[in-house]
Amino acid sequence: MNNTNLEKKNLAIVKIRENKIDEAETILSKIKDPKSYFNAAIFLEKMNKIDLAIKFYDSSIKIDPNYFPSFINKSKLIEKKGNITLAIQCLNDALKIKTNLQYITYYQLGNLYSKLLNYKKSLKLYIKSYRLNKDFLLSLHNIGNILEEFGKFRFSLKTYNLLIKEAKKRNILNDFPKTLLNRSLLLLKSGNYKEGLKDYEYRWLTPEFKNRKRNFGVETWKKNQDISGKTLLVFNEQGLGDTVYFFGCLNRLIEKKIKVIFLIQKSLKDLFKNINKKITIISDEDNLPKFDYSISLLSLPYYLNIDEKSILKIRYKLTPEKKLVTHWRKIVSKKKKNIGISWKGGFDNTKRTRSISLEKISKIFDQNKNLDFYCLHNEYDEQEKKKLNKYNNVFYYLGNEMNFSNTSALCTNLDLTITIDTSIAHISCAAGIETWILLRKNPAFLFPFNKKKSLRYPTAKYINQDRFNDWKSVIDKVSLDLKNL
Repeated sequence: MNNTNLEKKNLAIVKIRENKIDEAETILSKIKDPKSYFNAAIFLEKMNKIDLAIKFYDSSIKIDPNYFPSFINKSKLIEKKGNITLAIQCLNDALKIKTNLQYITYYQLGNLYSKLLNYKKSLKLYIKSYRLNKDFLLSLHNIGNILEEFGKFRFSLKTYNLLIKEAKKRNILNDFPKTLLNRSLLLLKSGNYKEGLKDYEYRWLTPEFKNRKRNFGVETWKKNQDISGKTLLVFNEQGLGDTVYFFGCLNRLIEKKIKVIFLIQKSLKDLFKNINKKITIISDEDNLPKFDYSISLLSLPYYLNIDEKSILKIRYKLTPEKKLVTHWRKIVSKKKKNIGISWKGGFDNTKRTRSISLEKISKIFDQNKNLDFYCLHNEYDEQEKKKLNKYNNVFYYLGNEMNFSNTSALCTNLDLTITIDTSIAHISCAAGIETWILLRKNPAFLFPFNKKKSLRYPTAKYINQDRFNDWKSVIDKVSLDLKNL
């Protein structure tokens, strides 16, 4: 690009910064250079002018239909706008271009098909990407991830190990904390607590966990450091279910003569405030009492050397308030079996695959009209209410009527709880209720894939998917087992 055109290009960027888009476009149209439009589009992206950025990428492509970078960036913006189908079409157009960068196209296509839960197609695309460029280890990471989702755990672990080996060779292992985290979770699910819990500490290097690591202005407790007689602040870093599952670790700290303050989620405070009088339960971060050290709750299993044998020692009994138990005892049926049910989870990235639609779960209501079902959520959209209202054997409650204290009290009056992997499962199990947990093909690390029973929860039974994202066989099995109650 000659000096005159370079000046024009820089002037176009100035005009964009001044929000004089038409003037910028007039200047660029005289240059007729795809890269100039491409750079201008990137600048517009930074200004969050998505539609204009797409328009400028289109102008770049119009000048040079083989300008590969514009297709890649354009597809990302189209995806950002929520049109995955159109983003896929954009990348398919990019595949017509002859370039040694097509591994990027296949990788991006794999990401898009993953968002559509078309993991078979996605897996093929990631494999193509990796075969084209074996230095591009992100494809290898996603191959391992999808193999894990399909329940191919041995092959997934092999893939993660290959990536980690290659990354170590190139001294770039710190670029793949998510792979280290995924492998740790896979080790835990396979029952390898020693290595899994040790590697689980790599989570602090991942983007989603960096902001969760805190010291509250004091020293972070170190593994094997003797702090008996000192006050330790334990803070929650993850979901409600994790808090319920690992709360028993706090009792082990008390045994070690450590004074414990637990910063708990507000919605769980009332449920846990009286479990152990030696543990100070608080949910107001602005009014914390004085303490000497801090640590995350999810680091305690590693610090306490939890394994398959010692996990029994973190059991505890969740006992709801007597007045709430009495309240629900008056409500539940005296003539029928009473079943609690939960089919939808929180808003994490597995929500779509660990939750079951009401349409599917309602088959259990239809096929077991001799049983009464109590829904254990506290909010429903209008369509859900409309459907639930059609059943004479299904009951639901809203808002504070079904907070966690009430949920626990209701569960103690039930014959059985049926639930997906959500906080309800942990509350029901901790209360000592028989609980059937409906699990994905690739369950969370709290539910080892090679066991049908839980070491942590003696009243739990696992019912796993036979295939990825296929709930039909699970629901059929539940309905059959309910006939034998």
